[in-house]
Amino acid sequence: MENPQSSQRLLQDVTVPDADPMRPRALAWDKYSDMAMAEWYMLLSQEPEEDEVQRFLELHPAMIPGGSGDIGPGGHHGSDAGAVFRRPKLIGDGRTFEPDFMWVTRSSGLITPILIEIEKPSKRWFRKDGRPTSEFIEAHDQLNDWRSWFSRDGNQAIFRNTFLFLGDKYMNRPLEPQYVLIYGRESEFGFGGGHANPDGVRYKRDQQRARDESFMTFDALRPRYDHSNSMTLSMTAQGPEIYAFSPVYGTGTHTGDEALILGDPQAALSRSVMMSDERRAYLAKRWLHWQEHERQKKSDPNGVHIRRTGLE
Repeated sequence: MENPQSSQRLLQDVTVPDADPMRPRALAWDKYSDMAMAEWYMLLSQEPEEDEVQRFLELHPAMIPGGSGDIGPGGHHGSDAGAVFRRPKLIGDGRTFEPDFMWVTRSSGLITPILIEIEKPSKRWFRKDGRPTSEFIEAHDQLNDWRSWFSRDGNQAIFRNTFLFLGDKYMNRPLEPQYVLIYGRESEFGFGGGHANPDGVRYKRDQQRARDESFMTFDALRPRYDHSNSMTLSMTAQGPEIYAFSPVYGTGTHTGDEALILGDPQAALSRSVMMSDERRAYLAKRWLHWQEHERQKKSDPNGVHIRRTGLE
């Protein structure tokens, strides 16, 4: 005979996201994507400095490649909390390095850090004589620096302890880093781009990529729906802190683990763009709700917990 108390407890532990039709909603994806691309191309048309591009992408993490298995051999499980790090420091044996962005993605058999270098978009890949520019050579060499850091004894263990912040579930899986250079404009490889044989210089560029590298121009960046529920983190001496949420970010039954670790979202929500004040207040409230739910769940490790999917 079924124990009534057990049945009641199971029903109490079925958690569902808020489905109130009157809740403040995020922008529809299509609208967000169109708005983000319009702002992006306006920025590129002004020949921005690297720091301006960095600031834009920090607020639009869905535009940063690498978060969902789209770069490299793995990563289709995504990153912890859908998070991309802004200017993380690789501190260990040897020199310290600071990529512009880094995802740490997972798959069944791998951890795949995706380290990304961006440069001022107006920099050119090749001179008119077809030789690589000194700026491209220098930017490409930074990928070699990161590769050498991962090859030093002990650095991979430091990396795991620093950046796998949601626990040890994936700690023992092999690391296979990938390195991305986002550089220049697509117009350089078209007619009128300054090269007598644009297809030839494009081919030459692609031949300089190592097996674990990806090259792309700034024109290739666009919001990816599979990165939509993402956030940008800063790694501090005290641990990860949220810098900004994707404009279309939503909480849900998955939020509790990350909310406990990442703490107060208010400063990040105030930075986040394309959100109404009502939406920011709603997300702050739901973040605290799932924080408290996770605390209660952890206080009863023998309980049965069922989560329904969906974003709020």
